This record gives sequence, structure tokens and C-alpha cells, in this order.
Amino acid sequence: MNRKLHRVLDEIQKTEKKIAEWQEHLKELKLLAEQLENEEIIKTIRSMKLDSHQMLELLEGIQEGTVSIPIMAEGPEETDGKDGTEPEEDMEEKAQETAPESEDRKHEEI
Repeated sequence: MNRKLHRVLDEIQKTEKKIAEWQEHLKELKLLAEQLENEEIIKTIRSMKLDSHQMLELLEGIQEGTVSIPIMAEGPEETDGKDGTEPEEDMEEKAQETAPESEDRKHEEI
């Protein structure tokens, strides 16, 4: 067979192998990104310092879509002036304000 054709076929084979390796690498990176996002979500929810019942209500509301989460605009509106973000207390108050009032669950058994 022609030597040029052999080289091209070899190059195709090498390129396909590299593509497969990069696809596997990309898959691993996406998995890592998802894990880091999950850790950040957990960290954020835990920083709200809610008791068990409040946290359960918040999570149920998020899953049901009844809790609205304010998305901050590009420009600084109400910030604490330090880094352009709202203080945690303000964010917690907003989250609790936007959560629907729920039934009194103190009588329910766990």
C-alpha cells in the first residue's frame, strides 16, 4: 500500500485514540464540577442556620417550586459594600420571606 495512505491511517487512529481520552477526561471533569456544585449547595443551605423543620420546609418548597429564589442583577443594588454581595442575614430573611407559609407541623410524628 501507499506509504502516505499508511501515515494518514495511522494519524487517524492516533487522533481517534486522543479523542476518546479527551472525552473520558471531559466526562470526569463534568462529574467533578457537579460534585463541587453539590457541595456548594449544601454549604449554602447549611449556612442558613435553620432548624430541622424550617430546613425541611425550605427544601420541600424548592422541590415543589413554591419557593422563589431571588437572582441578583448585574449591578450592585442592595449590597453590604464590601464585595458586592448581600450579607447572609439579608439573604436568609429574603429566603424566609419568599417561602410560603406552611401548616403547623409540630403535631406530626417523625
